[in-house]
Amino acid sequence: MQKRFIDKKEEYNNLYKSLEKKYNIISNIRFFVMVLIIYLGYKIYNNFGTMFLALEIILVFLFLILVVYHQKIRVERERAKILEDINGRYISRIDGTWIEFEDTGKEFIDTSHDYSNDLDIVGENSIFQLLNITNTHIGRKIFVNNLLKPDKDKKKIYLKQEAIKELSGKLDLVQEIEYITYKNKKDLKDPETLIKYAESDENLFKSKFIKNLIRFMPVLVLGINIYGIISKSFFIIYIGLGVLIVQVLIWLFSMFRNSKILETVHYLKYNLETYLEVLKLLEKENFSSEELKRIKETMFSQGQSSIEAIKELDKITQIINIRSGGISNLILNVLFLWDYQCIFLLEKWKNKYGEKVKSWIEGIGEIESLISFSVLNNINSHIVFPKIVEGKSRIIAEEIGHPLINMEDRVDNDIKLDNEIFIITGSNMSGKTTFLRTIGINLVLAYNGAGVCAKSMELTLLDIITSMRVVDDLKGGISTFYAEILRIKRIIDRAETQDNMIFLIDEIFTGTNSVDRILGAKNVIGNLNKDNIIGMITTHDLELCALDSRKRIRNFYFEDKYDGKTIKFDYKIKSGKSTSTNAKNLMNLAGIKIVIKQ
Repeated sequence: MQKRFIDKKEEYNNLYKSLEKKYNIISNIRFFVMVLIIYLGYKIYNNFGTMFLALEIILVFLFLILVVYHQKIRVERERAKILEDINGRYISRIDGTWIEFEDTGKEFIDTSHDYSNDLDIVGENSIFQLLNITNTHIGRKIFVNNLLKPDKDKKKIYLKQEAIKELSGKLDLVQEIEYITYKNKKDLKDPETLIKYAESDENLFKSKFIKNLIRFMPVLVLGINIYGIISKSFFIIYIGLGVLIVQVLIWLFSMFRNSKILETVHYLKYNLETYLEVLKLLEKENFSSEELKRIKETMFSQGQSSIEAIKELDKITQIINIRSGGISNLILNVLFLWDYQCIFLLEKWKNKYGEKVKSWIEGIGEIESLISFSVLNNINSHIVFPKIVEGKSRIIAEEIGHPLINMEDRVDNDIKLDNEIFIITGSNMSGKTTFLRTIGINLVLAYNGAGVCAKSMELTLLDIITSMRVVDDLKGGISTFYAEILRIKRIIDRAETQDNMIFLIDEIFTGTNSVDRILGAKNVIGNLNKDNIIGMITTHDLELCALDSRKRIRNFYFEDKYDGKTIKFDYKIKSGKSTSTNAKNLMNLAGIKIVIKQ
């Protein structure tokens, strides 16, 4: 699996080197041609000759051709370099160095979220950091939103599964879209202001008469003044100057308002270029999955092509950019009321395409999000698309593993959590917490239509809520223990009103004494022991294992083996309760003498 990306990376590296060599050669030729142009220009200046002039013209044309070709090579060279880096990132995802990726999505961390902080959904060493290849603002938001709020609809999940399967088999398309969006990533802006403007029905003027008057006024001003100059009539010239002053006042009257409107699209130059390239690529692509067809249909349907719309907006942006300089801005607005003319063009465009803009931009974001989920299929050979089933809450999986752990290091487990609660015991570092996260993170992937790290998996639609990484709130005066109580109270409250829920609680109530901890844990399990509420609780308190006498509660454990020198873990979950502890052994390994035996 890794070899595929190594070969592609090497292919693009060789292409980059070849283009770099060609680029440098053309640079030297351009310099040589420029020197000849200057030399021949000097010759023509001192001793004009037809031959010299003909050569000069030929060299100027040659230089222009070289400039265009040089630019083309520069773009191809940049593309080769970016695609080399893209394949390098796939290799990093496979060998484990993906944890060095800069974009961790840390700004989306929310410790109050039902599960994201506990399951490593966003932030450092997260599923977002591993899979994310979105580069547009909207794509990033959609991908994160999917991770944090999966749409638990069986039909939609299956539609996404088909789309992700198809995209995972179109690696060249996937990488081309990533290249297009990545090359301008630093210059891409949030399109929210454009979307709001496009969806608004507010125009600068409601009156068509006033709008037409402002459109015609520059023609009137220029006509009167030119006629006055030609006729040498001071009376006409004074009238012309008077009308010109009125025109300047009209410009100044709405100058700041107009500038604000124009800035809406002016700063989206690179967005428009990026959208246009992606749309052109998607237009040519034939999809078989219904979800991808649906997204494409929103972009190229009902006689309103998104490509034509973006092209038109890009042209308007270029017209707006003509007045970007201070002097040009002054002259164009004084003579032509340029800002008004640009806004009238924008309003015409908005009235024609406005209600579609959001769906087009979001369509690109949806594609990016689906592509991100498809990455897992290309970096992990142990992937299956789960089956969504009806009935009692359950998760049944064979060889399920944690997607953030390398395949070579990962230990897979089987699970059959069928309308039950698991009490999981075991010594420190034996794999209890990792197992909880394995189940949780694969559920998040499953509900997004993505593949999961398993041989097989079937599950019902479940709300996920966890209590694992509980932190204190010093400003709010809340200790870690009390913060955990509040978190677990939230889980219990949810269970009161929610069917089909899974809870994952790690090391319950470790912040208090053993008597209170056991009593508290028993009551938590008692409150959660309700039909269709399933979950897992890890603990060191073997006394909780006695609860397996109750209906729906089962014991499982992870074990370790100590040979006097090392502690070995197999990270395999087993039925029953733990019969060993390793705190003493860990202290021995760390060099702490056991001076009190009991």
